[in-house]
Amino acid sequence: MRRTGATCELHVTFADGTQETVHGGDLFHWPPGHTVRAGADSEVVLFSPQHEHGAVIDHMLAKMQG
Repeated sequence: MRRTGATCELHVTFADGTQETVHGGDLFHWPPGHTVRAGADSEVVLFSPQHEHGAVIDHMLAKMQG
């Protein structure tokens, strides 16, 4: 992994309970079955299959609306 001076910090928990932390400048791959929490202000560029990622975003938006 490559790190820069960025302060971004993301914490991921996988379905099996294992955890990982990535920092600004890191390159990572997260398989299905994870949750993410930002530990600091973060700007993230994600590359995901559009159809699957769209379903996740729709689900999150529905949950936020109550």
